[in-house]
Amino acid sequence: MIRALAVLLLLAAPAAARVVEGAIVAQDGAGAFVLLPEPPFAVGEDMIDRPDLIAFDEAQGVLLEAPLVLDTGVVPAGSVVALHHVLFDGTGGRHIGWVLFDAPILGLATTPETLAATDALSGVETLFLGHDLRGLEPRDRAWIDPADPRRLWVDWAGSSPGDHLRVVTEAAPLM
Repeated sequence: MIRALAVLLLLAAPAAARVVEGAIVAQDGAGAFVLLPEPPFAVGEDMIDRPDLIAFDEAQGVLLEAPLVLDTGVVPAGSVVALHHVLFDGTGGRHIGWVLFDAPILGLATTPETLAATDALSGVETLFLGHDLRGLEPRDRAWIDPADPRRLWVDWAGSSPGDHLRVVTEAAPLM
């Protein structure tokens, strides 16, 4: 009886997806991958000002009531997703690096418009400064690894106010 109740409770809880790890594989600087344990108070407009590749988890187990239009496609209504933020708020230099999630990536928000449109879903109280400059700069790139859909690659240069993107993943499977 207790075992059956425990299984029911696990199935009723929304599945979480998390940032697992990351790395900078090439750079002009001395940055490192940093996984923040919780969302920061504010990002943008040089609030962090570090040469690091930074990631943090946002909302988990979000049921999409409508299709979610992203810069890399559309996630259908009815999907259960998790949101994460990846940023480079350095004062210069370039990164090529990756961030690995424990669930497949469904899409990316990389422009000021798609970031603003997904802010309400993020479930965080982080203040995103410089709304009109959020996202990736014209020469920056972010892509989902074709060999591992859980891995995001970035190739971006750091300048004020930095580069930001939101990653939408599937909710992590239950064990």
